[in-house]
This record gives sequence, C-alpha cells and structure tokens, in this order.
Amino acid sequence: MRRRSILYIANFLVPIMFFFCLDLASFLISDSGGEKLGFKVTVLLAVTVMQLILNDILPSSSDRIPLIAVYCIGMFGLMMLSLLETILVMHLMEKDSASQDNEADKDQSLSEDCNKQGKVSFHNHDGVC
Repeated sequence: MRRRSILYIANFLVPIMFFFCLDLASFLISDSGGEKLGFKVTVLLAVTVMQLILNDILPSSSDRIPLIAVYCIGMFGLMMLSLLETILVMHLMEKDSASQDNEADKDQSLSEDCNKQGKVSFHNHDGVC
C-alpha cells in the first residue's frame, strides 16, 4: 500500500495557501465598513472546515502530529493573528475618530461662547478668546 502525496497537496496544502493569500489580500479592503472583519472571519472559518476534514482523513493512531496538520495549524495561527490585528486597528481608528469629534465639538462650543460675548472669535486651544 502506497500513499499518494499529490492527493494531500491538491486537496489541502494548495487550498489553505489560497485561503492564506485571500487573508493577506484582505488588507487591501477599505476599513470604513465591517466588510474586512467579516471577510477575515469567513476565511478563518474556511480553514477551520479544512482542518476538520483533514482530521477525519488522517489516521488517529499516530504517535506524533503529522506535518500536514502542523502546516494547517500554523496557517490558522497566522490568520488568527491577522484577524486580531484587524480588530485592534479598527478599534484604534474608532477611538481616534471619536477623540477628533470631541475636539471639534469642543472647539465649536468655544467659538460659539466667544461669539455670544461679542468678542472676535480668535482663540487658541486653551479656550481663551
């Protein structure tokens, strides 16, 4: 009995490499909406399904983890790091835009206060008219 390695290459290694390439290409998606995060989660779920299929095919009586399983776990880990990075970047962008909105609101309220007092609306960031 002889194993054909081309079967594993065609059915697991190449598709997981394609999923990894899709995950890397997702960095080109705009951060404005939630499409990027949803896309990354979908790719991660696809790799999880591939791992489940691989688990059914590989023999379970092995003493060590097969190399193809280590490859799948490594790719899954890289995609998980990519997802966490995307979540962190989206959080930081949201936090930055919220602070810019608060600063703009503060500047607008200061200029309105200065205009109500009848003074010229020259002010600095200290709130002085």
